Amino acid sequence: MVTASFKPQFLLVCGLSAALVSCTGEGSSSNLPTRFVSIQPIQVCDDLGFFCADLALFEAATRKIWAQASIDVSFLAPNRLNASRFLTIDNQDEFAELSFAGGAGAFGRNPLSTRTSGPINMWFVKNIFAFEGLETLGLAWIDQNGVVISDKIQDFNNGIGRLDTVAHELGHNLGLTHQGFGSGGANNLMTEGFARNVPSTLDDITPDGARLDRLTNAQIDFARASTLTRANPSLIGGGGPVGVPTTLPLLADASPDAVPAVLEETTSVAYLALQPEAAFAADHPPGPQPIPNGPAMSLITAGLLAGYLGCQRQRA
Repeated sequence: MVTASFKPQFLLVCGLSAALVSCTGEGSSSNLPTRFVSIQPIQVCDDLGFFCADLALFEAATRKIWAQASIDVSFLAPNRLNASRFLTIDNQDEFAELSFAGGAGAFGRNPLSTRTSGPINMWFVKNIFAFEGLETLGLAWIDQNGVVISDKIQDFNNGIGRLDTVAHELGHNLGLTHQGFGSGGANNLMTEGFARNVPSTLDDITPDGARLDRLTNAQIDFARASTLTRANPSLIGGGGPVGVPTTLPLLADASPDAVPAVLEETTSVAYLALQPEAAFAADHPPGPQPIPNGPAMSLITAGLLAGYLGCQRQRA
């Protein structure tokens, strides 16, 4: 149990900011109109389509968790990506390639998706690169479209799995981090995986049982305002497909609460914060690992990566 020390300064700040952030920490959306989110699952397989990652969707838990924000989550029919080199996501650049390189529908993405509108593209892979010596179970852009899930999440709770990882990563795409808007408590959905109480049954997800995976009023308001949600359930996409980006995004340092750096006016490279969720010790050392051999990249993708690396060298 954590004992909080309430100081007058804290109470004053909390009172002054009551219109924006809830001091109670627990949200309620009973009077809010429903908003809608669609997820495009993408199952990654080897080149021949014989060896595939598991589709660990945890649909019921994801829908129940986000129901407290009056956000209805629907899962589209899965797409399949046959590409051996993406069965393991070895570094941030590889995730950026999946998320943003190529045209509409590349790498199994939903053709209606954009960087800031749904459906949300969610890849299911075998492994994700280690972060600070810990195996990464999920990885998501903050306030941008793209999630990757390791099927290792099914190894927990005696095979029941980590029921809330998909919902947690979805929260990152909707703009939420591990510490903002009231997260950080053991029962909050957006708290880092090693510090969060993970439900072993649907009956312990808020508003039932142990009331786990809660969202604060501030988290609810911020997530509902995301462009990845929509008011009309019949509208799957947002702004429609976009053209090929000129460069891959330059990623912020992938610390648990990384803050995007300020861009110089002379560069066109976009900074995007990346939020990993690490849960247990890995056997290999931390940091980016070499990309394994696999199918050759397209000329477009190769050009994008070359531009990205050139920009990196200039900044160095």
